[in-house]
Amino acid sequence: MTSPRRLIQWMAIAACAVAALPVATASLMRAMDLAELTASADQIVVGDVVSTECEWDGGHRNIYSTIEFSVQESWKGSPPNNGRIKIRQLGGTVGEIEMTVHGMARFTRGERALLFLRQSGVVGMGQGKRHVQWDPGNKQWLADAAEGIEVVSAGAKGSPGDAHRSEALNQLRERVRALVRN
Repeated sequence: MTSPRRLIQWMAIAACAVAALPVATASLMRAMDLAELTASADQIVVGDVVSTECEWDGGHRNIYSTIEFSVQESWKGSPPNNGRIKIRQLGGTVGEIEMTVHGMARFTRGERALLFLRQSGVVGMGQGKRHVQWDPGNKQWLADAAEGIEVVSAGAKGSPGDAHRSEALNQLRERVRALVRN
């Protein structure tokens, strides 16, 4: 039989070992290539973030963010009547409380983004959002790689290559429109 002192020592060692483990800070999901993102999206738009608002759900358990965009281009689906679109997603900050969903797209007021949307949400978490920025050297818009996500390949379809590189927006627009036509 183990003595109480020995049991306390083992419990202390176990507690130290658990405390030393790294905290998991990622979501794991299957990679979606451009064809899958396009096929899964009801709407594909380029828009500027006009506002972000965060609030608790009715049960005060989760925080949701509502992000409003001024749509600059519509590549798939019907353009919004008023030129604005809103999405709602899990995560955000209310007061001093922050709820983070790792892998979820993040938005900043004033930023421009390419969005693959389904039912007012981003397809494939962060995979369906690409930051768009002006490249003054080449005098063109670039769609950056999907940010803050780690994806895994699953067979031949799961190629993360498209999600991890920047591309001229004009070229990406043509590729997406060709996929929509087919």
